[in-house]
Amino acid sequence: MLLLGLSLPLAAERLHLVIPAGPGGGLDATARALGNTLTDSQLLQGVSYENRTGGGGGKAMAYFVNSGASLDDTLLVNSAPLIVRSLQGLFPHSYRDLTPICGLIADPGVIAVRANSPLSSWGDVVAALGDSRKRLFVGGGSVKGSLDHITLSLLAQADGIDPRKIRYLAYDGGAKALLALMSGEVDVLVSGLGETLAAHQAGTIRILGVTADSGHQTAGITSFRDQNVDVVFYNWRGVFAPGDIEPTDKKRLVELLTEAVATPTWQQQLDRYGWQPKFLPDQLFVEYLQEQERQLQEIMTDLGLVRR
Repeated sequence: MLLLGLSLPLAAERLHLVIPAGPGGGLDATARALGNTLTDSQLLQGVSYENRTGGGGGKAMAYFVNSGASLDDTLLVNSAPLIVRSLQGLFPHSYRDLTPICGLIADPGVIAVRANSPLSSWGDVVAALGDSRKRLFVGGGSVKGSLDHITLSLLAQADGIDPRKIRYLAYDGGAKALLALMSGEVDVLVSGLGETLAAHQAGTIRILGVTADSGHQTAGITSFRDQNVDVVFYNWRGVFAPGDIEPTDKKRLVELLTEAVATPTWQQQLDRYGWQPKFLPDQLFVEYLQEQERQLQEIMTDLGLVRR
């Protein structure tokens, strides 16, 4: 058996994707968007998924690192929190314990409120955060000190708000944080565009701004930069193989995903979630990870999220 267009061995007829988060969040969506692309474009016969939650992604990471030798045709989907949590020492592994295959997408952060919220702009949120008489709760889909919290902190700092004074409630994934917003458990949501775009378009929430270079014109979303808040920040997502993968197998996986992201099906997935393409194969992905690690170390140190 071989993959269409690629001379791969029999075992590569199928692919298994490990997701270090629960269903419904950004990592889960990325994995399933990739799997759908591979199967719908007939590059693979089948893709299976495994959600391994716990420890802020640490359990999935430990499983993948420790089981590498026994994992055939298995990839780990991961994102910027992999670097964040490694820098914080929340688990002992880093991307260096894996084999980076490719970066796939860049997902900007958003600030959102319920459709009927009296908060109509980011300026309103800033005013409420600075008013000691108001108890404003902000929910996010990752633990304090991780990516959603970092996005919120960067925006708050840009408007002169001390991030440490914000009441931030952490949820296990973007889907649960979105439900918390819609149920009234929190007043404001910080999340990714891919996790919130559908709800915004359905009219159940309103996205007040996006941390992208520019807004999302189709959905009527403006960037924070367009609102004179100079914050541009993305969460990358990509895939990794076990650290001990054979060079020939690595090359074939890079070729497979290079072919996948060139398909119309993948473009449809990008449009669906509002993701920006960020395909970085092999060594380009390694170099990007090294640079992001440096940048996040600097940002997190400035925010007091890691020690100097």
